[in-house]
Amino acid sequence: MYKYLPYVILLLFLCSALKINAKDSIILSVDNYPPYIDARKNNKGKLAKIITDIFKMQGYDVKYQFMSWPETEIAITGGNSFSFMWYKTEQRTKNWIFSDPITSLNTSFLYRKNNKFKLERIDQLRRYSIGITKGYSYGDYFDVYKEQLKLVSSISDYEGIKKLLAGETDLLLIEPLVAKSLLEDWFSDEVDNTKLSYVNYLSNQPIYLVCSQQYVSCAHLMQKFNFALRELKASNALNIE
Repeated sequence: MYKYLPYVILLLFLCSALKINAKDSIILSVDNYPPYIDARKNNKGKLAKIITDIFKMQGYDVKYQFMSWPETEIAITGGNSFSFMWYKTEQRTKNWIFSDPITSLNTSFLYRKNNKFKLERIDQLRRYSIGITKGYSYGDYFDVYKEQLKLVSSISDYEGIKKLLAGETDLLLIEPLVAKSLLEDWFSDEVDNTKLSYVNYLSNQPIYLVCSQQYVSCAHLMQKFNFALRELKASNALNIE
């Protein structure tokens, strides 16, 4: 019996090593949302770089899985991965653990410069056709009022811009840096023909890193992430612009 003891010890050591390696790897399930998340970039985007650096500060390797946002939501809830760029909702807090707020995102109107619009009050929007992206929230105030509006849904901001430029919509709700990035990358001839306008009834919402409550390591890893995030904010090192 004792002649097998070294092999048993070796097997236990290998199992222990595998557990450590599994712990040291973080999976981030996300969709493209340039310039914040961009699979084409080596650093995976402006915000992705910050998330990656925070986990690396804690001694973890980061692997990215790119999929659609609806697929991402399923992957988070049912798997052992993290994601970010999410707004907090009552429904999501039933299943997910949320980090401290990472930063906040604004929503603006994108439109063609040759058109004139009155956008000071939300009731003025009823005369316009407004592009939105499926699954996105534009703030509680807008969401309550949207039943009274003519909304045209798209599967992505990219598709929303295409519809706007084709004249299928009058306005598009979009995050300003995302609009700028998409226009410069895919519609460069139209950059000078479009304009962004911010109004105070559109959302300025914090975004979060999230993971499932069913993920055994979620709470512990989130605590470590929050500690590093607070350190970055305290040193004014959290710069996404």
